[in-house]
Amino acid sequence: MRSVFCALAFLLLPCLAVCQGTPPMDPQQLAGPPLRSVEGTPPLSPGPGPLKQVQKEVKRQVKQELEQAIMRTYPTRDQWTPLTPAQKFQIFLHHTYAPRTFATAAVDSIAYKIEGDNPHYERGALGLVQHYGVELATSESDVFFERFLLPTLLRQDPRYFRAPALPFMRRVLYSMSRVVITRTDNGSQTFNASRVLGGAVSQAISDLYVPGQRQGMVPIGNRVLFDMGTDAGFNLLREFWPDLRRKLFHK
Repeated sequence: MRSVFCALAFLLLPCLAVCQGTPPMDPQQLAGPPLRSVEGTPPLSPGPGPLKQVQKEVKRQVKQELEQAIMRTYPTRDQWTPLTPAQKFQIFLHHTYAPRTFATAAVDSIAYKIEGDNPHYERGALGLVQHYGVELATSESDVFFERFLLPTLLRQDPRYFRAPALPFMRRVLYSMSRVVITRTDNGSQTFNASRVLGGAVSQAISDLYVPGQRQGMVPIGNRVLFDMGTDAGFNLLREFWPDLRRKLFHK
């Protein structure tokens, strides 16, 4: 309606001018001087949004961590020194974007989808993405409880230390046992309550955002055992990867 009234006013203005004895204005005068284009100034292109910047930074961090993981040599038992709470917090920050965190979420999402698809998830590829998002959130909370909060409160060391001096089978058993045995801040051996209880707390909290019904204690226990098995596999990789790397890449 506003555009219609403007058009009518523009058409009636010359008539009103004639009635008042004033010559009508040239339409070009009404339009004003022609606009000049500013040459040599390219149009401004919108910069990347905050979300894209965050995604780019996460990809960069993951790529960097993956490259470092290939060349990384994990410390041995004789290199152990206690950690301060601030150092444990740095370990937590480091693991939030470590490749292992994303890989664990991928393994868990595929395993639970094969084991029994939750009818409250979406179907097909979208459901798999939803599974992955839930498992990634759970993996991040696992890292918080297992790598920082409980190790700080219980005064335990969340790190893994290799034992290259042991015979092969003893190294295998040692690496797998570290999911239930760890060091205290004074260097003694103890039950790895940070790993076991941290995983249980994280799985219980996931009840708040997992679609469908509440899990209960038995499913939570099964998930904790599954994750501990995954951790045992990663410990084997940490233990023997430096040896394999030397044989494969001579580094």
